[in-house]
Amino acid sequence: MKFSYLEVVGPKDTRGKSVKRPVLMIELKTQDGSVLEVPAVIDSGADTTAVNMEYAEPLGIKLNDAKEILGIGKGKVPTKIGNLPFKIKHTDIEIDVPAWYIDSENVGILLGQEVFFENFRISFEKNHNTFELTKNRK
Repeated sequence: MKFSYLEVVGPKDTRGKSVKRPVLMIELKTQDGSVLEVPAVIDSGADTTAVNMEYAEPLGIKLNDAKEILGIGKGKVPTKIGNLPFKIKHTDIEIDVPAWYIDSENVGILLGQEVFFENFRISFEKNHNTFELTKNRK
């Protein structure tokens, strides 16, 4: 499945060009049965998926053990551990990945390597403004 990079409103790169990111639209099912469609950046530099804490309550995600992680924000960032079950929009693919839930205005959803990258071959073709996900056979 091929997807297009999403142009980010506002930021520019060092050359003054618009920033484009590999963003998947995903569907999250809330406790009341409604579906939230939200963007998730595929982040090959993230070891684990990171999710803004604001999603935990409406999704009914049980959070465990507080931990601190490095790499998001300044110094160590407090987190809670949970999962993120989601469906990739316009597909029949559903997946449930472990996630760090964090309270940060700079993070919505970053899909990291743990479990997500293990389930897909991901080809980034920034020069064509596309990226491709191919489900791995188990």
